Amino acid sequence: MELPAPPARSSGSSRAPGGGVKLMLALLVVFALLAIYGQWEKFRRPQTETATIATTPNVSPSPSPNDN
Repeated sequence: MELPAPPARSSGSSRAPGGGVKLMLALLVVFALLAIYGQWEKFRRPQTETATIATTPNVSPSPSPNDN
């Protein structure tokens, strides 16, 4: 039984499918936008994340009517 020979390679360079290239470019753009957004949020963090700590007044605990 003789197997068919594989097709001969062309001497020119091979090209990637157009759909795959478009998909890779779209993913690259999405990742770049996510990186830019992450850096923007990092620089904006000191402005948005502030906390105010208020002390509670010293009130003596009084028994509530439901404690009995």
